[in-house]
Amino acid sequence: MDTRQRYRAYADRIAPVSPTYAAWARSVNDALVALLDEVPATQRQPELLFAVARRLGADPADAGSLRALVREARPALVRALTTATVQANDPRRLAPVVPVLAALAAAADRPLGLLDVGAAAGLCSIPDRVTLDHRIRRTGALVRMHTAVAGPAVHLVAEVTGTPPAPAAEPIRIGARVALDPNPIDPAAPGASDRLVEAVPPEATDRTALMAEALRATLVEPPVRIRGRVPEDLDRALDALPGGCEPVVMTTGTLVYVPGAGRQRFADRLRERGVRWVALERTGILAGVAATLPEDVDAGDPDAFATLSFDGRALAVSDAFGTRVRWFGRTLG
Repeated sequence: MDTRQRYRAYADRIAPVSPTYAAWARSVNDALVALLDEVPATQRQPELLFAVARRLGADPADAGSLRALVREARPALVRALTTATVQANDPRRLAPVVPVLAALAAAADRPLGLLDVGAAAGLCSIPDRVTLDHRIRRTGALVRMHTAVAGPAVHLVAEVTGTPPAPAAEPIRIGARVALDPNPIDPAAPGASDRLVEAVPPEATDRTALMAEALRATLVEPPVRIRGRVPEDLDRALDALPGGCEPVVMTTGTLVYVPGAGRQRFADRLRERGVRWVALERTGILAGVAATLPEDVDAGDPDAFATLSFDGRALAVSDAFGTRVRWFGRTLG
């Protein structure tokens, strides 16, 4: 898929929820394609470009402002885009992840030591502070899958098909949290919220409200923040987890920004260290995980945009944000 095709596909996918971002994606012209060709392939994601453009003053309400930015501030846009990271890490992506972490925590003799890779401000570092309901697509019934620990928390509802893990009997036990990110955000710092919502379409006020709730929950027990990338800094981040915890690595929409060879080194290193790994990543970018998908999964289906996996084995597929999940009925085994 070339750059124009990627942005057209993104426009079609985002149009129902963000006409402004769809218009920006459809405004991609030869000049913008040439600019994107100057930055690494992992830096050409629409969400990243739009976040950087907004940071540099482009107005999403003006469909022509993206082209204007290319004309008027091209060097600054290239510089910013080359090193930028998407910082939102939408907490809705915890909906598919929480049942897996709950099952893992229930089977462990000690609390989990969570390493959140690509954590930004740690909005997905709070699976224990998520109350999760499954809405069964066939019947419309609600099933409580996990109840958050006491205190600030977020409430998520996912529409599901298939057979998920059993509901959690008690909240996930987390003994330590480490957040690894190239540009980690202190959730208590002034302007943290503004920086997080840069990557969120302006129409998505429900998302920004949920992110504000997650930010409050994150402040209760902020993760230890480590500046770094994977695979280069994976060992350093894992070594920051204290003894007495069951180490678990979590990636949620992170590895698409890591070059393919780096993704494989990351997966190989986790296997070498014997560390459990829960991932919700774009379907197909992890070859080993893709090989474990059922034959009827179509990566072009919006409801199979992301694959949930445990230790490299696919457990479910979902839409981009984990709000619609198809479980395969597989055990964590």
